[in-house]
Amino acid sequence: MFSEEVLDKKAFGGVLISKSYGNKRVLNCAEFVRPLGDIVGIFGLNGSGKTTLLRILSGLDADYTGSLYKTNFDDIAYMSVDNIYPLDMRVKDAIKFHKMFSEKLDKVRIMEELKGANINPNALLASLSTGMRQYVKFLLTVYSGASVCLFDEPLSNLDINLRERVKQTLIMEINQNKLFIVTTHELKEFEQLIDGFYILQYGRLSEYYEAERLIATTGQSIGEFYKEKVNAKK
Repeated sequence: MFSEEVLDKKAFGGVLISKSYGNKRVLNCAEFVRPLGDIVGIFGLNGSGKTTLLRILSGLDADYTGSLYKTNFDDIAYMSVDNIYPLDMRVKDAIKFHKMFSEKLDKVRIMEELKGANINPNALLASLSTGMRQYVKFLLTVYSGASVCLFDEPLSNLDINLRERVKQTLIMEINQNKLFIVTTHELKEFEQLIDGFYILQYGRLSEYYEAERLIATTGQSIGEFYKEKVNAKK
């Protein structure tokens, strides 16, 4: 089902992934397989199926048709848009909770990043701003030790300083043994960061666009290209 070229590499993804709610088909994707070592964007309008796709790839949603390649869900970390922690939990307790399920979690690095962002690990999550809680979720994902990290709108609610910290961390942490997949509406923020991207529209995934090649051949920014594609007639 998967090409030999893909299977010869360390890769992650799936093929012909589809999902329906009743009679409504919400996801009807073609092959989505990427080798480790890249930062990949998935761009799409609200309701296009981005979060649904990430939940399937992360193993949280098993109600779909199709096949996943590399289904070791213990080696996948997923940063959701939802608040998944009790607000009466302290930051350090959220770290301890994740450490229970991921021995590779880099607690030292997380603590260093929290200090750099002026976030007290003894603070209650309820006392933090929405952006700070978002940043804590990001740190628990990117330093989880997982080979594949899925980030759903990682810049949402972040101020300019935390946004820069997130982008710099993604650059510093990506390597040939990791794959970062990012869904976002903040295309301008990620244009110089991603290796390539897909456009998810009407539940269907586009071909994979290599960022540098697209910019060189079209003369457009990624944002301009994306806007043209999503506004084209169905």
